[in-house]
Amino acid sequence: MSINFQPVKRINPSKPGEPAKFYASPVYKDKITLRKISKEIAERTSLSSTDTMAVLEALTQVLPFFLIDGNIVYLGDFGTFRINLHSTAAEKEEDLNASNVTGFRLNFRAGKEYSGLLKQIEAAKV
Repeated sequence: MSINFQPVKRINPSKPGEPAKFYASPVYKDKITLRKISKEIAERTSLSSTDTMAVLEALTQVLPFFLIDGNIVYLGDFGTFRINLHSTAAEKEEDLNASNVTGFRLNFRAGKEYSGLLKQIEAAKV
């Protein structure tokens, strides 16, 4: 299995005076929607496409509530979602407060089975 890429010329923002270099940029085939995923799941299970779509839609609605509430969402072998934060440093523990928090980032860590997929991928220039 291979992931296609194309060369893209980019300037190093930290060294704008240097000549641009070429980097590999992925070439994606398509965007897969929840509807497409639900149809694929329906073909592999005894559930209808409508039932799987309802479950997937409900999942996309409840995940944010669990995450914003400070939970780690573990989805079995698929992986784990969590919210990480960025902050500025404080000299003393008592000086650290909410104003030091500068932003949040949604983090996904793939489960072992999916992480193993990365070892099977090869790159192909298009």
